[in-house]
Formats: sequence, C-alpha cells, structure tokens
Amino acid sequence: MVRLANHMRLLKRPIAAIPFLFGGMLLMSCGRSATINETTTFTHIDSLTDTYLSLQDTLLYSWNVLVKDEQEKVDAMEKALHQLIQLPVPEKSQLVTLQSRLQQLKQLRITQKTLTNPYVVEEYDFATSSLVAEIIALSESNSVLMQNKNLSVLIEKIKVAEQHTPLFRSSYDSIALLFNTFLEKNESSLKEIDKSGPLEKRPLFSGVAGK
Repeated sequence: MVRLANHMRLLKRPIAAIPFLFGGMLLMSCGRSATINETTTFTHIDSLTDTYLSLQDTLLYSWNVLVKDEQEKVDAMEKALHQLIQLPVPEKSQLVTLQSRLQQLKQLRITQKTLTNPYVVEEYDFATSSLVAEIIALSESNSVLMQNKNLSVLIEKIKVAEQHTPLFRSSYDSIALLFNTFLEKNESSLKEIDKSGPLEKRPLFSGVAGK
C-alpha cells in the first residue's frame, strides 16, 4: 500500500505540471507569432522603401538625361551661330537676331516646377523649334557653308538632339506615371517612410500638353 501511494504521488507530479507546461508553450507560441508579424511588417515597409527610392532615382536620372540633351542642343545652336557669323554669309543681321533669341530661350528653361505651367512649356517648345528650323535652314541653304566640317557636325548634333526630345519626354512621363501611381496606392505607408514633407506627384509632359 505504501508503494502504491508513493507511485500515485509520482504520477500526479507530471500531471500537475502539464498546465504550466502548456502555458509556457502558449507564451512561446505567442512570442513567435508576434515576431513573425513584426518581421512581416518590417519586410513590407522595407520593400516599399526600396521601391520608393528606386523610382525616385530612376525619375531623377530620366530627368537629367532629358535636361542634358536640351542643354547640348542649345550649346550646339550657340556654337553653330558663332561659326556662321565667322563665315562669309550675307545674313549677318539675321544671325544677330537669332543669337538674341537664343539668349532669351535660355531664360525659359523647363524645370519640374515650371512643367506644371502649360504656357511655359508651349513658349519654350515654340522658341526652340523655330530656332532649330531657322538655323538648319540657313546653314543648309548654302552648300559652301556645309563644307565647313565644324558647322556640319554641329547641325547634325542639333538634329539628333531635336529628335531625342519627344523620346526622352515620353520616357520621363512613363516613369513619372509609375511613381504617381505608386504614391496613390501606398500613400499612408509612405508618410512613415518619407517625413521630409508632403508627398507630391510629378507633373507630366503629356499632362501639360493636354491642358
């Protein structure tokens, strides 16, 4: 009887410990669940951050390519006019006028802020295209002028840069549209990522053209 009693006492010990063991397992399970949730949340925010920064970098790169091409076109026009003035051409007064217009064009440079103003873009495009057309026409109207290698190279640069303009603008618009859509879908989360100020959509060339 004594042995039986002792045996029963030994059996009761693990049974009594089961609630404590289950409680410990439950706490560990809750801890793991919380860790998983935190990891999931961190991963989502981290992914949004990477995408946000990547889109910003790509957008900046696309804009810089566009601006660089415009600058090269303006520089080529300025050098072409300089070459023409040094050559024996009868249209000296016309060249002086073109130089004056080119200086005015430099004051109309499009930025991401002025891009929201359709009048600025329209004025810039009109001034640029008319200058390009007149400089090319003046140069190519005289076969003797086009025998000048430097002038010929500059005219070709102007033509190529002018052809690039719609392509680079379209490329920028595509990236800006992706960026704006991303902002719309993730606005609440992005406010935690970028606290530098209000999140602003980027203007589009196509949007300006449609106004």
